[in-house]
Formats: sequence, structure tokens, C-alpha cells
Amino acid sequence: MAPTANISEIFVSWQGEGSRVGEKHLFVRFAGCNIRCNYCDTPESLVPVERLRVDLPDGSTKEFANPVGAAQLSALVEECCRLDPAVAMIAITGGEPLVQHEFISEWLAHHTPPRPCLLETNAMLPGALAGVIEHVSVVSADIKLPSAGGERPMWDEHQYFLEACSGSELYVKMPVDGATKPSEVARAARLVRETAGEAELFVQPICSADNDRWCISDEELERLVDAAAAELPRVRMLPQVHKLLGVR
Repeated sequence: MAPTANISEIFVSWQGEGSRVGEKHLFVRFAGCNIRCNYCDTPESLVPVERLRVDLPDGSTKEFANPVGAAQLSALVEECCRLDPAVAMIAITGGEPLVQHEFISEWLAHHTPPRPCLLETNAMLPGALAGVIEHVSVVSADIKLPSAGGERPMWDEHQYFLEACSGSELYVKMPVDGATKPSEVARAARLVRETAGEAELFVQPICSADNDRWCISDEELERLVDAAAAELPRVRMLPQVHKLLGVR
């Protein structure tokens, strides 16, 4: 039986994070995640959902029952890209999309999308990456710091994942807040240097779920960026630009 997937939403918006910030992307958000970061800004996609919502570029909306098949998803992606030729990439996001890696491999292998694909991932499932990475052009990998996310340390998983990205275009995002330890930031930057030395590291201030204000002071943020820059040559502070713009 062909694999199916649980997808929460499909929509076009500006990419607000990482090296492709400011590009118009078609976001395909897979529902379900293997972790529970306390700063997650898409909690509605942490678990499977009953309906897929598709907001088309012409302003209309469609809904479908989950799960969906690869051919159905391919047709929806084709329609969105046809309606908005300015879409630069297809952002495969979540939740954690690699939880459904078998479907993504099947979809991308047999239904080549009309735009290059960017994979947004928590960088914890290196084994799931194998069948997907050959079909994506860019990997956006998070490093989850224990002092910021409330999860257990994941250094080994991140190491194996970044090593598995060798030869691919990769950038790394590191969410931080006022509780983030400079020692963990330095360790993460060293990890990037040792496993993916050409990758750029984006230090990303975590926003409050109540008002989208940063959960870190300017002074604390500068201290963390300095700690990362002492270990890695390509470090940049970049907030979530889509939140500044007031878009998804």
C-alpha cells in the first residue's frame, strides 16, 4: 500500500528564517512531532489533525480529510505554484516532517515538485534523512539547546544528523532565550564547525507566545552571539522575520 501523510496546512508566505529569509515559499506543514519544545510556535501541528487546510494564492481555501496521498499532495502543490509563479521554494516543515519520512521519500521520488525543496527539521532523526536528502536542495537544521527548549540534551543526534548532511546546502538555526547558557551556545557552535564547517549558524531569539516579544534582553543576546562567534566564523543573529511582518 502506498504511504499516506498527515498534513495540517499548505500556504504561501515569506520565508522568515535562515539563509532564504525574504523569499516567497510554499509551506507544506506536516503534523506530528517527536519532541515537545516549550517554545514551539506551531503547537497545533505537534499531533496528527483531522483536516488539511489549503490556502490557495488566489485567496480561496480548500479542506481535505487526512491522511492524504502523494498524488493528491502533488496536485495541490502544482496548483499553488501555478497560481503564484513567484514561489521560489517548497518548504517542507512541521511539526517534524521526518517523522513521516517514508511518505516524503515516496512523494519527492515519484512526483517531482515544480520548485526546489527546503527541509525544515529539528535535526534529530539522521536515519530518516537518508531517503529524503537526495530530493531536497536546502536543509534548515535546528540545534535544540537543553537550557532553552526544556528537552533532554540531543548532542549526539545533532552530530549524526549534521554529518549526514555532508555535501548538501545547509544552514543551522539555534533558538535562544534568557535561560540559554553561553556554554551550550559555544558547544553548539563547535559542533557545527566540526561537522559542517561551511554552514552558517543563525542565533534566533525565542519570542513570547503572548505578544511575540523576545524572551531575552539585548545584552544577553549579544553575549550569546559572541560566544558562538568565538567558535565559528559564520554566525548571524536573525529574529523570526515573519513575526515582525505579522504573517504566518
